Amino acid sequence: MHITRQAVERLASYHSPDWPIVSLYLRVDREHITDDHYSIRLKNLLKQVSDNPGIELSRAQLEAVEADLDRIRVFFRDHGDEFGQGVALFASSAANLWEVYETPREVGNHVEVDFRPVIAPLVRVLELCEPFCVCLVSRDRARIFMGHMSEFGERAVRLDQEVPGQHEQGGWSQARYQRHIEEHVHQHFKRLAADLFALFEQEPFRFLILGGPHEVVSDFLDYLHPYLRERYIGTFYVLMEATAKQVREEAAKIVREWLRQEKQRYLDLLRNEALSNDMGVTGLEKVVEALQMGNVLSLIVDDRLEAPGSSCLHCGAVQPPAAEQPDRCLYCGGPVRRHANIVPNVYANAYRQKANLVFLTERELQEQLAELGGIGAILRFRVTPAPGS
Repeated sequence: MHITRQAVERLASYHSPDWPIVSLYLRVDREHITDDHYSIRLKNLLKQVSDNPGIELSRAQLEAVEADLDRIRVFFRDHGDEFGQGVALFASSAANLWEVYETPREVGNHVEVDFRPVIAPLVRVLELCEPFCVCLVSRDRARIFMGHMSEFGERAVRLDQEVPGQHEQGGWSQARYQRHIEEHVHQHFKRLAADLFALFEQEPFRFLILGGPHEVVSDFLDYLHPYLRERYIGTFYVLMEATAKQVREEAAKIVREWLRQEKQRYLDLLRNEALSNDMGVTGLEKVVEALQMGNVLSLIVDDRLEAPGSSCLHCGAVQPPAAEQPDRCLYCGGPVRRHANIVPNVYANAYRQKANLVFLTERELQEQLAELGGIGAILRFRVTPAPGS
């Protein structure tokens, strides 16, 4: 099963207070000829967590983890070659959890034991999994494609046999025959728009991109359902005979540019709100504080940002940044876990609170955010400073 936003949301809400969960991310393709076979990476990862699970567990919990590791070994022995790029697996037999997803290779290789599924790598690649639809349209033909940045393919071809060509004019007057053609084009566009909306209802997509001559696309836009018009982000010209690879490459350029502009809008809003001391905060310390209050509407983060920290194994709260991290959670008193990089926990917790996540990967945007501490949040509600603060 391919990873979806719905699956990540379900995993984000899962908590097993009594039984640990093994979260495994494994890249199974061979991007370079020198790459090790994934079975070697898997063996090393499972040995690592078997030797040191990273958290204090009872004997029964340790035995449960070992049983899950054995089950994972058997699974990859029997099914590992069925996956294309990456795999995310979440296992806790004692908690009745076993979920496996095919993912983009960007999730990397990582294993961790916790009482919640470790969702940060999935949250990070969701942008690559945003579904989009591409429709190539002419006055008598159409091709429909669906997919995302990592997987893309053709869904349907429509050839409207009823739209006549100029050679079929016969004895009709030019004006009458032109009206005849236009009526058939009208019906073709109407049926195509209905097909696209039916596809959207069955498999919702975030973006719609159209391909074809500008004047044809301009006419066809008027036929789209309002829900689809909201998702339309651009047009490119390509021959109707183009390959799926050519279509995906052209559409991906439009999606990337739309996302870049959206990130810039978020960054501008953050800067304005933070500088006016109103509905925005910047810097890791203030973001963690807002997160603990459930006050993060949108989180904007430099994809390169790293900082040490700790989180609670019971309530999951990220602890406030400090020179010396506490041994117990400042909020619930539970045991804490130290992390070489706490930033993934920050954006995973923000995701659990239904915040919008904006990862800046573009150098010019990262440089703008660096002036604000590399991370910032647009708030849900205004916080009134305490008297005398």
